[in-house]
Amino acid sequence: MQESIGQNQSIWAEEWKKLSVESEIHMWDYFGLRPWIMKYVPRFGKVTEAGCGLGRYVFLLEKFGIEIEGLDFSEETIQLLNTWKTVNGIESQFKVGDVTKLPYEDNSLSGYLSFGVIEHFIEGPQKPLAEAFRVLRPGGVAIITTPSKSWFYYYNRLRYRTKNIIKRIIGKKVNKPPFFQYWYSPKQLKKFIENAGLKVTRNSGADILYTFNEFCRLYKIKTENHKWLFNLANKLENTFLKQWGAQSVVIAIKPSEKMHCFFCGELAANCQSLKIYDVPVCDKHNADLNRIHYKKSCKNPKFNFPYQIQPMILQPQKQQCAITNQFFMTDKILECYGLSIPVHPDLLKKPEQNIELSINYLSPIWRNRS
Repeated sequence: MQESIGQNQSIWAEEWKKLSVESEIHMWDYFGLRPWIMKYVPRFGKVTEAGCGLGRYVFLLEKFGIEIEGLDFSEETIQLLNTWKTVNGIESQFKVGDVTKLPYEDNSLSGYLSFGVIEHFIEGPQKPLAEAFRVLRPGGVAIITTPSKSWFYYYNRLRYRTKNIIKRIIGKKVNKPPFFQYWYSPKQLKKFIENAGLKVTRNSGADILYTFNEFCRLYKIKTENHKWLFNLANKLENTFLKQWGAQSVVIAIKPSEKMHCFFCGELAANCQSLKIYDVPVCDKHNADLNRIHYKKSCKNPKFNFPYQIQPMILQPQKQQCAITNQFFMTDKILECYGLSIPVHPDLLKKPEQNIELSINYLSPIWRNRS
């Protein structure tokens, strides 16, 4: 079997040491899937991010009132996170765990988040996906992403193949690198997830901006000097070209005759609701204004505002909430919570309010990863 480093704990621990928790949070939309995550993460019940790395989404979602726990197989990384959160007075939860043997009871979680994890198994993603199905409760939501076969993937593949052909012609040895990850197209990822028993309600390619960033990084071009790339990427996210983005993303539901409603958490939604919506909706919420954003006829999530490119990190300052007019101090780590309007942190924890904010008021912030 080919050598594999994709699930090597020590390699990942070393990778995370090269970064910091603060820098991971402050890069915000270096990867462009925040609109998907913020829209579809369940507001009721417990959520896990299986393979959380340095936990940037865990810290953000906790501020939005989500009962979330970060899980990672690197004990060293989890120790770092628990120390960092204590020093910074943050209550987010983290634990050591294996995504193929999750430490949760059957049918216990409302949400399962997996961002760039399941593609690292050389034998395929079946084991972690089977665990996702097991731990999700009826109507539970899985948000799963992997690297996709983007236009840059094929461009890079052609480059390497050409180099290897030249090496062989001139008699140089071509070394096969150890396995690190697969790239799954949206169609391939959907099939894996459906085979695990989950019902896929939305799947797509996404994150075209990151493909531009990869290209610029390859040729040592500063992405931030080309604002037109950010504007172009934002426009392309809801065109057919999204299939050539850097990531495949799937929204999937654990199906059942009776499911937990996305808008109230009650075991009251029926399977027919998934013919109309991406998430389970009970009859009590048929008149809920937020539900229209989850209809299958809606376009994919995307940012509605221009990118802020390499802005200065916002220091804590007094602001007035655009909704309640209350004054509050911005967060020393999460700045303005990634929103385009100032919002009091207490308001963020109200599900109906934060769903609306997450769909309509996300402000794309791009800082280079460091």
